[in-house]
Amino acid sequence: MKKNLLTASILIAALGAICLLHACTPSYPREKLPEAVKTICETEYGMDVDVAVAGNTMGIYYPMQGLLNVGMGISDEAWDTISNLVLIASRVTLSTDADIYFYCVVAQDARLPELQVVIIKYVDDVKRGMMRNISRNESFKRTIFSLNLTPQAKKERSIEKVFDKLNIEGATREKVMDEFFRSPPTKLSDIGYWRDNFYLKDITMEEFLSEQIANRIKLEFTSNKELAKIFMFKASECTFIPEGDLGYFVLAFKIADQDPGAGIAVLNRQKIEEILTIANTVLDGYKFKKFSSLIMDDQLRNARLTVNRDNLLNFKKKRLSVKETVQAPYGYF
Repeated sequence: MKKNLLTASILIAALGAICLLHACTPSYPREKLPEAVKTICETEYGMDVDVAVAGNTMGIYYPMQGLLNVGMGISDEAWDTISNLVLIASRVTLSTDADIYFYCVVAQDARLPELQVVIIKYVDDVKRGMMRNISRNESFKRTIFSLNLTPQAKKERSIEKVFDKLNIEGATREKVMDEFFRSPPTKLSDIGYWRDNFYLKDITMEEFLSEQIANRIKLEFTSNKELAKIFMFKASECTFIPEGDLGYFVLAFKIADQDPGAGIAVLNRQKIEEILTIANTVLDGYKFKKFSSLIMDDQLRNARLTVNRDNLLNFKKKRLSVKETVQAPYGYF
């Protein structure tokens, strides 16, 4: 239900903006973008938000009451509020002359700001959803969603413990914190809001696709009932390493076997086939070719596998076998 709610809000926002896309003048000029978003949130929903722009990325932050329910899940009321924020972000980014490629919504509970919800969306995906070039399900999968501990809060809490032990107080404490521990995020996972500071970064396509691959792997291995019978998902993390004109993706994962009787080689092939299918869907879906390879680190098997760009992008089209596609250690398959 929550997935449908979020996806529907994005599509409704896009459909509502269709007339604005063809306007001669932007509804939200770049020089007034943050103020415009704040005004919309206040006048239409009574929300006092903070808005930031970092390069081609816009962020909206909102502290709410009742983010979590008694089961420590996101409450229905919070989902409604988050959907409204996504609606506004979609509407504005589709009708501004600012070069906004990504938007980010960060929501926290005013009573527990150490915990946050982060939603990241690629604006072109919103447009494609509006034109029905991608399905609702695909639109949802292209949305990066996370519920995590606020990164800057974790960092500062740790440093404050050190300050306490060293009896560092007052202005010195704040000066050291400002100079050495409060800086713009370098990774997607560092995005958040803490103590009146929006830790927002200019999101790149490479890191957006990396995060999406990792998210989709988690989603597929936990929500697909057949896969869940065979494998136990533990972790996945994907990063892009720049190198010359291209660069490469490194995917580290921990996916345990739940049916060892099937044979290790068989399970390895099935696991890697699912991962290749997901990576192919993401990279080919965005027509992204500025990479040389995908390196896969199976951390539970202590094995490193490599697939080059052409084999990965042609994996589904040419119906290649896993063995034909991947360079793997002897005996892995």
